[in-house]
Amino acid sequence: MPAPPEVLFHRYFQNHARHPDDRRTYRVKQDLAALPPALATFLSDLQNALNEALSNEKQNVPEHVDHPPFHFDYIDSVVSNALAFRVPDYSFIGITMPLINTLWAACIELSKSNAVGALLEVPETPERDEAILTAMFQTQLTFVVTHEYTHHVHGHLSQRAPDSAFFDEIESRAAGNLAEQAFELDADGYAVYHVLAHLIAGPRRQQATEILRCTHVQPSIQDEILLSSFVMAVGAFLYVLPPMSADSCEVYNRTHPLQAARMRWVMNNTINWCKQNNRPALAAFMTVNRFQTLMLVVATAISGMNGGRDWQEQTAFLKSEDGSKYLEQLTLLVKAHAQAL
Repeated sequence: MPAPPEVLFHRYFQNHARHPDDRRTYRVKQDLAALPPALATFLSDLQNALNEALSNEKQNVPEHVDHPPFHFDYIDSVVSNALAFRVPDYSFIGITMPLINTLWAACIELSKSNAVGALLEVPETPERDEAILTAMFQTQLTFVVTHEYTHHVHGHLSQRAPDSAFFDEIESRAAGNLAEQAFELDADGYAVYHVLAHLIAGPRRQQATEILRCTHVQPSIQDEILLSSFVMAVGAFLYVLPPMSADSCEVYNRTHPLQAARMRWVMNNTINWCKQNNRPALAAFMTVNRFQTLMLVVATAISGMNGGRDWQEQTAFLKSEDGSKYLEQLTLLVKAHAQAL
């Protein structure tokens, strides 16, 4: 009888054929029973829900490459990261516990912000902080998992260098290139479509509106609240990453795009999703001013988690002539990859 996926996931990190540095960094499958009971239950429930969604993915999707069944799990590690990798029988998605802890800490800061609560129109009750924390963390984790899912289904893994065992989500290193950055943008954009479809137009809507205490308002207002929560959750995820330098030469030689460029791509895809799913009013709701307000609130709430640095350097570069060329080349690579699928 074949070993269950969680066993194979665990064995992957124990394999002595792996590089010793990798085995020291990514140790084993995280034993949830070793965590505080409430956290273990919460993470287990999220894992079960995500694995159920992954097991029910649509088949014969034209833009998907062939891939084994999925399994998502947590990794006992010393670094904050998310990984996409494959063994003969499974497509694995792994999230390290340090990344879980970072996301959780960011969501705690968001939940304590009165400005976040006001923007989401969550009533001021003793349960408000927990409600915001739960909604934001679920969105962040779903976004990260779906991003890694895209690396599998869009064939990114097969186009990596032979010595690249898996896709790193957080570790943006030198010795990368625009092609790798295009994979990251592609994964961000596809994740946007999946998460919004699930949150606003799918099975998570009822749960999310109950958590955010907005079941009593009209659907169009619910849409605005849910979209605002999505933008702030994804913005917070990107904002807690250490900001990259916007040097005009260095930006071309990294594995990941600038965080400000990623957020711009996320918002472009967010607006496109709204328009393509018969929600023009929701697209019009997310104006530039509203987006900037949401991001300012996020930056204020979690300032200090990334060393107190912001995206001003990145934003200024993207507005420059060199930055425009960088974005143009990156966008062309993303579109070329999509057409090749």
